[in-house]
Amino acid sequence: MKLDIPNEKMRRKLEGLLTGIPGNFRYYPKRVSGLDQLVVFRNSGISCPEFTVRLEEARKWVEDGHQVFGRNKMHEKGTDIVDQGSSAWQRKDFWTKVIPKLREYRIHIFDDRCIQQGLRVFDPKAPRERDDGLPIWNTQTGYKYDHTFEPPSAGVELARRAVRSLEYLWGAVDLLEDESARCYVLEVNTAPGMDETTAHAYADAIKRCVERSKQHAASENPRQPS
Repeated sequence: MKLDIPNEKMRRKLEGLLTGIPGNFRYYPKRVSGLDQLVVFRNSGISCPEFTVRLEEARKWVEDGHQVFGRNKMHEKGTDIVDQGSSAWQRKDFWTKVIPKLREYRIHIFDDRCIQQGLRVFDPKAPRERDDGLPIWNTQTGYKYDHTFEPPSAGVELARRAVRSLEYLWGAVDLLEDESARCYVLEVNTAPGMDETTAHAYADAIKRCVERSKQHAASENPRQPS
């Protein structure tokens, strides 16, 4: 199968799993910044962290005792995140209140279906590229995914709503769950890193999508009798 998608690393990995499968697949999602995603979520009534673009408001949150992350509008893998102890904090594009979390997980939605999930768990043996003490759980801070995790139905539905609100065909939705079991959408990634389990899930979803497109085209243009 020939794939035409914007992320080269993702394309190469998926093409390797789709070798010999007939068909073509093309998808170029519009890129929505992390800040603009939060605006869409808030306007759509989707639970997400409280955020502001006003430095004065962020400072007031700090005065009230909150930990507050400063972030860049465009970001990747959380490398932009700093808290109020950093000299770069006040120069960021926007700020979010940190929500104390019980657990954090990722749900992969493709065409409104949950195709994969993973609970973030700490691996003490994993290499750590970042060790600044901030509550950031990702591969850079020593976390990996447990795909045997069964996400709560509320989390799956929230992930579906988040992907639909951004008008994406697919998305890796990062969710946080607090001690009261309330879920919050952190962001949606259309070019997620993929281990073998996740890559196979996306490859299977693309095969199903291409097959449905072929069936739809055949029903719309039935072969005329000779």
